[in-house]
Amino acid sequence: MDVSDNAWYASAVNYVVDKGLMNGTGEDKFSPNADTTRGMIVTVLARLDGKNTAGTPWFVAGQRWAMEYEISDGTNMTGAITREQLVTMLFRYAVKNGLEAVTLSENLTQFTDASDISAWAVSAMQWAVGQGLIQGSNGQLRPQANASRAEVATILMRFCELMKK
Repeated sequence: MDVSDNAWYASAVNYVVDKGLMNGTGEDKFSPNADTTRGMIVTVLARLDGKNTAGTPWFVAGQRWAMEYEISDGTNMTGAITREQLVTMLFRYAVKNGLEAVTLSENLTQFTDASDISAWAVSAMQWAVGQGLIQGSNGQLRPQANASRAEVATILMRFCELMKK
């Protein structure tokens, strides 16, 4: 496996794989540093919602589900997802499932790059930071950066614990 037992994301990778939320990228490969696509995220969220995600292309069931529930507009499924796009989809999923979505502007004041968050993602990022889903790195949120599979696994593990899934 390409995830060492002492990697900061090892327990999260084990968690999402054990839950069937994320698959590997090949035999004994998780590719923790690879970008995560929008299609991967809508597929994971559809699985979390109990939907069968089988189909061709592989992301089509998740894409349809995400559009139906207004989690995503369904575009650019093979494109890399940014950290702010990821938390926006998680935020919409949480709201859809009745979780009270508290957004506090002071949640972002500790991060030096808070002004880099797109206007449409500010509430979702405030919520994600407040819930501990996103904790930042070296005082930064990196909202425009692509979300790696290791980061997504970690955020998803926290998200499942929050949603009690």
